[in-house]
Amino acid sequence: MRWKYGEGTVDPETLTLDLSGRLRLDQPRVQTLDEQYLDRDHPYLASRGIADEIQQLFRTGYDPRTNAITIPWFNADGTLGNVKYRKVNEKTFWYAKGGRPIREMVHGLDIIYKQRITGAVLVESEIDAMYLWSAGVPAVALGGSAFSEEKAEALRKSPIEIIGVMADHDEAGQKMKRAVVGGLSGYMTVNIVGYPIRYKDPNEIKNSAELMKYCMRAFTSKNNFININICIG
Repeated sequence: MRWKYGEGTVDPETLTLDLSGRLRLDQPRVQTLDEQYLDRDHPYLASRGIADEIQQLFRTGYDPRTNAITIPWFNADGTLGNVKYRKVNEKTFWYAKGGRPIREMVHGLDIIYKQRITGAVLVESEIDAMYLWSAGVPAVALGGSAFSEEKAEALRKSPIEIIGVMADHDEAGQKMKRAVVGGLSGYMTVNIVGYPIRYKDPNEIKNSAELMKYCMRAFTSKNNFININICIG
């Protein structure tokens, strides 16, 4: 406590600052993630209507230790940020230890950058997004109903110029829809993708043509969906 109020004298050249245990450098957390379970086949996603080529595009996989499919979350530059694990026989899910916080990311945004897509649909779950891709509609996912400022900023910076919001038909989904409209309006064109309330979420629309019809209503023309190329590898 002697030096708290500047009492005494000391040579400033002899002062050192010990930061051990105090600060953690913000290094890319992707280096800590295990990629060994990516790119493995499992019939679960096909049973949800997700095409094989879309599974390859998103590099989904399977972890036999936990009987869970793996859904990687890539940063905008294509580096791996996190991995979601979802049990194939129940709704339990978790994320890889040491990964980038999901609140900072938008699933599928790396493909938007890679293919320079300017029109896409925003949904809640990764499975819904991949299901839309399987129907020919580019989509990105929040990973839930929470729409953080970090997710909003990631979308604002992206190539997307027009986005269709396709929310789940529950209270959380409707709250998400309002948050997205408020957070992105003024930065891009934001439209609502309406669909019958008999469907809880987009994945329940089993007819691809019907799904496409609802999505296209939110866009002025098919020209909004440009450069829709499935680039694998």
